Amino acid sequence: MKLDRNLNPSGKGKYALINLRKIDGDPRTPQDMAAAILAQPEAVQLGIIGEPDEFWLIKLKDKYAAAALQAYADAAQADDPEYANQVREMVKRAGPNSPFCKSPD
Repeated sequence: MKLDRNLNPSGKGKYALINLRKIDGDPRTPQDMAAAILAQPEAVQLGIIGEPDEFWLIKLKDKYAAAALQAYADAAQADDPEYANQVREMVKRAGPNSPFCKSPD
């Protein structure tokens, strides 16, 4: 298994992120979201390797998500216990705790 961005020469990953704080209004349909993105394309983050908005997305249904989130919460604990506890709440729904649990693809 390889990361999607390592499967093609462009480094393009499987997902893009939409920063909803940069979207005007409250789009509720795919058509409304598409129009909002066209109006504010800077809201889209492609996660390009080495760029400031590089990311790696983990869905809660991912088999390994609970362990990753628990480690993240543990690391955040010293700086912000409230935030760490909110992440721990997601652990309860992640990985083997998710009814949708599956291996990453």
